[in-house]
Amino acid sequence: MSVGITIAIDAMSGDEGAKIVVPAALAFLQRQESLSDSLHKHQAFNIILVGRQDELGALLSGSENSSISVVHAETVVGMNDRPSHVLRKKQDSSMSIALGLVRDGKADACVSAGNTGALMMLGRSILGMYPGIDRPAITKLFPSRGGGCLVLDLGANVDSSA
Repeated sequence: MSVGITIAIDAMSGDEGAKIVVPAALAFLQRQESLSDSLHKHQAFNIILVGRQDELGALLSGSENSSISVVHAETVVGMNDRPSHVLRKKQDSSMSIALGLVRDGKADACVSAGNTGALMMLGRSILGMYPGIDRPAITKLFPSRGGGCLVLDLGANVDSSA
């Protein structure tokens, strides 16, 4: 992989799982390559897809992209799994392993379309919290005329202090 920003993606979670995530990751890399060519700049992105290697390999067949790799994970966090169960019983899940790649410095960020409660609980357990921060928050980038506005804490906490 080339030097740049590495994103670990929980490729198995979410409503549709890998059949949606893999084509989206490939499209992202293709778009980044075309943008860097048109802007005469190069910001390298690397993608680590985390999930069942045989399923991901089949979806990647025919794609020759050196910016994408696969890390195997045997289990998947279901959308209806209780976060406490995931924390205790699914440490080998694609979500948990993707977060572990960030903790271990092998990835700069983790993305998952899966169970939000489980992601928050695993994230807090695996990555920890910054000093003075009691709870994790969800952010979203909204488009704006200036390029974007980052909105923090989108409904995850009912009673949030400043």
